[in-house]
This record gives sequence, structure tokens and C-alpha cells, in this order.
Amino acid sequence: MTNFKEQIINNKFSLVVSLPDNRIDFARAAIDGGAQAIKLHLNLLHRASGNSFGNLDKNKEFLKELIDLAGEIPVGVVPGAQDAFITEEELIILEEMGIGFFSSYIHHLPPFMMDSKRLTKMVAIDNSYDAALIKAIKSSPIDVLEGSIIPGESYGTPLSYSDLLRYGSLALESGKPLLIPSQKKIKPKEVKYLYDHGCKAVMIGAVVTGGDDAEKIKKATAEFRNVIEGL
Repeated sequence: MTNFKEQIINNKFSLVVSLPDNRIDFARAAIDGGAQAIKLHLNLLHRASGNSFGNLDKNKEFLKELIDLAGEIPVGVVPGAQDAFITEEELIILEEMGIGFFSSYIHHLPPFMMDSKRLTKMVAIDNSYDAALIKAIKSSPIDVLEGSIIPGESYGTPLSYSDLLRYGSLALESGKPLLIPSQKKIKPKEVKYLYDHGCKAVMIGAVVTGGDDAEKIKKATAEFRNVIEGL
């Protein structure tokens, strides 16, 4: 499996697909569309898709099948949220299964997750971040910063120039490779603006791929990958 951190750093720009549900047909659609990494969820209710995701035990067989299907494509997990999170023992299980990275909001993240020597650490901030936090992140062992800074009430609205300026500031001030999730309804043709403002990756999910159709996921992924290849 390709190292996710190295992929994000070394690629001009990368495409990650966040699965709207833990289904192998959705994963296959994303891979066929050109996804360069796949992310799935455990232990939470996902705001954008409206889906509820079970624990590791419930998803273990799916994870094994997905990792086998993905081959060299990195697979990552959101290990939980405020109400439930994987344990230290389950972290070891994920590492041994071949998971490549984790993604978690910084305010949900148990400190033990940062002890992992195998997983790329992608940590998300929300719209409550401030300059002091960004300064601390710059000197932290976080590998990839996920700029999930759009408030919930603005999910699915068009990308604005204000958003781009905030993303650009985060990329500059944090000193970390910045990934932008599709909380806003980012269009493929707008990827160039993310790139021009210093972002290193986009992660498309339910807001732009749709939540219940594998063909829509494949089509959206292919459209984004085609634009990225043209940067």
C-alpha cells in the first residue's frame, strides 16, 4: 500500500474519496473513477450523508475486503467521534490489517492515536480554530491537516472566495499539507483554485458524489481526477 503521507506530499495534488456508506460497491466505484485514497467511517453518525456507521467489529469483514480491493491505494478510517471511538487495542488491529491513515477531528482525538508509528495522522480542525491552535499544529507530529472549517449550516453551499482565502491562510500558517473536504459543493473546475491557494488534496464525499448511487460516485470521482491530472 502506498504511504498516504508521502503521496500527499509528493503528488502535485491528490484525490481522496470519503465513502458515504461502508459498501464495497461504493468503494469499487470510487477506485474505478480514479480515487487515490479511500476513507471510511466507524462509530459515528455522518452529518453530510445522514448515515450511521457501526463499530470496528461490525465493519471488520468489510475492511478486509476493501483493503484487498484497494491494493496499493491507501485506505483510511475515521475511528469515531465524541460519543464513541476505537480503543488502543482496536488501533493495533487496524494497523495490523493494513489501514494506511486515520482522520479525526482534533477535539475528538484521544492522545493515544498520536502514538501510532504505522498510520499517517490526518487531523481535522473545525470552524472554532484560532491562531494559537494553528501555531501549535505547526510544531506537532500531525502529518496532514484536514481543513473542515465550514460550519454545518453552510454544508452544500457554493464555494466562495472567502473560503479560498481561509484555506490559503491555513496552508501557509500551519506548515502542513492541507486537504480540503467537500463540505462546500466544490465543482471539479474549482480544484484549480484550491491548488492555487496552496492546498494539496481534495476529499470528495456525499455533498458532491451523492449518497446512494455507485455510478454517481464513479462519475464524480472521474471528473475530479481528470481535472487534477490536468493541473
